[in-house]
Amino acid sequence: MITFGQENTHIYHVDIGDGGPLDYTNCWQALTPSEQARAERFRFDLHRNRYVRAHGHVRHILAAYMDVAPSEITLQTGPRGKPFISSHDLYFNMSHSADTAVYAVTQSGEIGIDVEMFDRKVEIDDLSRHYYTKAEQGALAALTEAASRRELFFWLWTAKEARMKVTGEGLALDPRHIDVAIEAGRPVSYRKPDEPKASLVPIELAKIAGACSVAGLFEPRFTVKSIEDLG
Repeated sequence: MITFGQENTHIYHVDIGDGGPLDYTNCWQALTPSEQARAERFRFDLHRNRYVRAHGHVRHILAAYMDVAPSEITLQTGPRGKPFISSHDLYFNMSHSADTAVYAVTQSGEIGIDVEMFDRKVEIDDLSRHYYTKAEQGALAALTEAASRRELFFWLWTAKEARMKVTGEGLALDPRHIDVAIEAGRPVSYRKPDEPKASLVPIELAKIAGACSVAGLFEPRFTVKSIEDLG
């Protein structure tokens, strides 16, 4: 059974594509009947396979902390839609973008995580005008290099998503009401909202061209772990 040491948060970075560490069958067998039914409603195999692997992996990860079989884990949903485990002192959150999935696990309090690939096709100028604060828009405008501006856009996006997920509010919390402080091209803290107060940690993930941010209602001290660490 995995426990926490000096670090209070474990981050897992997992390939949920065809070359990932757990095969499709193992992930499928870990899902509940309702999750399997949802998977079968996906129109395209690519999206179905990513869903199955993303949700199968989270059960395998949590099982290593709870010392139970992945299929025995019962996840419940809070009033705002955030999944949780009522039978164990464990908090978690997950996110995926293309074939990359990230998972945060802790015993210290509510947590949110988000990941986005830099090559995701979005209109960054239009989205930043609609969803970013004036200060954030100014930081983007100050960057003359297109690649640097795109990267900062996604770092800010993941910071906002993580903050919306930490409380389960989602888009009920207007992204423009989340103001992110930036240092050296990375989000480092939340200037607002003040309640509840949340901490922000940008996470550099090896071997991916993307941004990942973690928000917690505590001070996350994290280590990035591999799925192979589960044993």
